[in-house]
Amino acid sequence: MLYIVSQLITEKQATAFSILGASEDKKRAAKIAVDAYKAYRREATGQNIAMIQEWLETRRSYSFRRDKDHRLQLAVTELDGEVQAEEKRLVFSAQAEQDELMRRVSEALWEGQHVAGRGAAPSSCPMDPADKGEETR
Repeated sequence: MLYIVSQLITEKQATAFSILGASEDKKRAAKIAVDAYKAYRREATGQNIAMIQEWLETRRSYSFRRDKDHRLQLAVTELDGEVQAEEKRLVFSAQAEQDELMRRVSEALWEGQHVAGRGAAPSSCPMDPADKGEETR
């Protein structure tokens, strides 16, 4: 069994995908990923690093978001044989985040919210208080 270690770093609008290494030992592969985490987040505590190492050994993926513009994703992908099975080929997908964002937008619209904000200054859609969804003829 071979374990391939990869990372995806998102910095504002830039995204970088890297193969960090490979190992036949799952614990060594997790250690490679943890070393990348320590380099990315230098202020991480020993307890935090130990927790992430254990997480990578068991779940084989970890994501850390410093803020909305900075994110580190680590993966330890198990390669069994020369060609990866179809259901195991995907390493990272941002689709889940996009789906969650659209679900929240849809939910907010359904609940009648008409104010959107980014940062400190919200933008508002002008609504006529007399317009309660009824057509006038």
